[in-house]
Amino acid sequence: MSFLGNEETPMNHKNAWGGDYKGKLIRYSLGHKYTTDILQLCFEGYENEDKGFWLSLLYALIEGASDAFDIDRQDLDGCLYPYIGNPDSLALLLFDNVPGGAGHVKRIAQDEYSISQLLETTYMKMKGCTCGDEEDASCYGCLRTFANQFCHDELNRGKVIKFLEEYCL
Repeated sequence: MSFLGNEETPMNHKNAWGGDYKGKLIRYSLGHKYTTDILQLCFEGYENEDKGFWLSLLYALIEGASDAFDIDRQDLDGCLYPYIGNPDSLALLLFDNVPGGAGHVKRIAQDEYSISQLLETTYMKMKGCTCGDEEDASCYGCLRTFANQFCHDELNRGKVIKFLEEYCL
């Protein structure tokens, strides 16, 4: 049985330009450990199979946290974390986008009042945006950033507003 990266490499092989190369291949790791603060938000009992909803909620909460706690938007980021056995109930991970952590997510998670403030500010920001004819849109004023352009077509502030009205406020 062979595993990716553990297979034997011939000593003579072609280089990227088609020429002969007679040397040893060496494995390099281009990643690094990133130590920072993390806040996991989960909505127990709530399931939604629409990945666009989860992405919209994630970026809405990051925008809300940035406004509510006076944090530079570039200092926060997040990702989705699927639970084993239930891909329709995702956790949202918010993290300080500063090596070593800046304490922003610790401040957000310090007590129930802070979480309530985050949810209310997020709701007001989404509700106050005027992009699109109805709430089924997103723009650089509410959800979109350069960093999340991979999912711009899935972002929808109306889904976030509806969720926050029904389950959080």
